[in-house]
Amino acid sequence: MHRLKIISGHLSPAGSSDRRSLSSAECGAAAANSPEDVVLVHGRRTAVGRAKRGAFKDTTPDELLSAVMTAVLTDVGLSPDKLGDICVGNVLQPGAGALMARVAHFLSGFPETVPVYTVNRQCSSGLQALFNIAGAIRSRSIDLGLACGVESMSLRSMGNPGDLSSRLMDNDKARDCIIPMGITSENVAERFGISREKQDAFALSSHQKAAQAQNTGLFDQEIVPVTTKLVDDEGKERDVTVAKDDGIRPGTTLAGLNKLRPAFKPDGTTTAGNSSQVSDGAAAVLIGRRSAVEALGLPVLGVLRGSAVVGVPPDVMGIGPAFAIPAALQQAGLTVADIDVFEINEAFASQAVYCVEKLGIPMEKVNPNGGAIALGHPLGCTGARQVVTLLNELRRRGRRAYGVVSMCIGTGMGAAAVFEYPGP
Repeated sequence: MHRLKIISGHLSPAGSSDRRSLSSAECGAAAANSPEDVVLVHGRRTAVGRAKRGAFKDTTPDELLSAVMTAVLTDVGLSPDKLGDICVGNVLQPGAGALMARVAHFLSGFPETVPVYTVNRQCSSGLQALFNIAGAIRSRSIDLGLACGVESMSLRSMGNPGDLSSRLMDNDKARDCIIPMGITSENVAERFGISREKQDAFALSSHQKAAQAQNTGLFDQEIVPVTTKLVDDEGKERDVTVAKDDGIRPGTTLAGLNKLRPAFKPDGTTTAGNSSQVSDGAAAVLIGRRSAVEALGLPVLGVLRGSAVVGVPPDVMGIGPAFAIPAALQQAGLTVADIDVFEINEAFASQAVYCVEKLGIPMEKVNPNGGAIALGHPLGCTGARQVVTLLNELRRRGRRAYGVVSMCIGTGMGAAAVFEYPGP
């Protein structure tokens, strides 16, 4: 599949509730609760490991996925036979990981009667899994479902893009789909005037915020400790329990980032330091129809209030969130000013900075606990990981609040979702 070529290009070297307007509260989807609401019950994630060098470099994706699937249901005391369906976002496994997901299902002790499938919408695959389960709930096909995302970028390399027509070279947009992701980052920086200084400052902030969150234990409640095998440089295998993200660099400095050479073009501004990290990880979120969730006595951690996927020019694919976020907010009847936290995937600092500036988002609302530049970007996992991180951050604030999850998507798309935390 040619989307692997796009991803490969990316990864090769390299407001508070009292300010909400009455009009938006009255006309939006966030105005009142309904028994038909799609609600989020609970979510967990693994730590995120550095691909090929980190703690999960020898761990298969089915093991990572099984860890979070099991933890989510165990935490809330739900029997897996209550699930109507499971959707797993994955990018790199053959067939988008269809076999891997079913194996993880059985490793988790789930019954064969519960179905599972996978979805690949590249960097938004984990969020797309949530959209798919939400759609099944809204259509009344199911009452409860598990939305997951997983990726091992250590064990599955990106390579052959698959079988493509030679005619793609005769179509400008089709040809742009095979532009390396790093070059699309350079295109955004050049076209919209995002300086190297802004990119490096954004990257530094990501590491600083993530280090602070890790040091104060903010990630502890969302991370499932995983005991696994790790092979050292001498080939010796040992058991390790992984409970901390290992891509965060607390010692990152602006001077150090400034010294890094451009990764994709000699005179460019995109470096290994202001791009997302290649990573391994998994996340899972339990969602359901409000009436079914309440009947089972399960908690309501959040409500899905709006969602959108949009298309943008492939050669500047990173601008996707700048268009997906307004579309999702309009569906929810909310504005940028109504949102307390924005989790925007940091594929590259260039595109993240552009989207934040384009939408006029206050920087203090963006990725308050760091993003993919510090935490890492396990492709299929990221969207689900962002949802878990967002909902925990909103809950810590102790009041009704709104959050957005968004990311750009290779070949020229963007996705976004709006969530409400209903309050304690």
